[in-house]
Amino acid sequence: MPTFVAHPDTGGSFPVAVLYMDGVGYREQIKENARRFAAAGYYCLAPDLYYRAGEGIHFDLSNMEAERERMMKVASTVKPEKVVEDTKAVFAAVASDPAAPPGPKVCVGYCLGARMALHAASALPDEFVAAAGIHPGALFTDQPDSPHHDLAGVRGELYIAFAEVDRTATPENVDSFRAEMERQGVRGAVERLPGVTHGFAMADLPVYDREASERHFERTLDLWRRNLPVASATG
Repeated sequence: MPTFVAHPDTGGSFPVAVLYMDGVGYREQIKENARRFAAAGYYCLAPDLYYRAGEGIHFDLSNMEAERERMMKVASTVKPEKVVEDTKAVFAAVASDPAAPPGPKVCVGYCLGARMALHAASALPDEFVAAAGIHPGALFTDQPDSPHHDLAGVRGELYIAFAEVDRTATPENVDSFRAEMERQGVRGAVERLPGVTHGFAMADLPVYDREASERHFERTLDLWRRNLPVASATG
């Protein structure tokens, strides 16, 4: 499983953060976002969630009509329970690196990765003290595997940022997910960013919105620092 690793080169150890990629695939933009979080003092890991389907798979969304079906087919191979196994494997792989201390961790996910971040926070509550989900699809459905069921296992704090222009993230759907968070007693914030489209946080996509993207970096880092301060790991 190819995994990009980024952390400050100043020496010492840094809190571990996992970045779960979006459905567009494992590419340079994923690494750029990981570098941005690493620059803030985190040991950021970005695994290729498509590795079971092939090497370095990503899609050209400038030709979305031609790519959509293929992208959805590959994205459907990414199963939450397998991503938990992959996450454990990544942690084991870096356990011997003195720059990656044991203990609490944080994560962020985009699009399908937002779903995986929520599931990881639920399945590994002793590991993840905070998780951010950025422009996810619907997180509350009437299906047995609806993501909102994962809230029952979450003990960390969440930050979820939906895009207003997303056919699945309707106001009703977002409100239902927020209400379920409150019912389950999960700490965190849920927002639906006005005027932006699903995918807004990725600078290589046509729907990129700089202001909204910068907001997601700021809010995610605030979340992480509240729950896993950089100073606590670096001394």
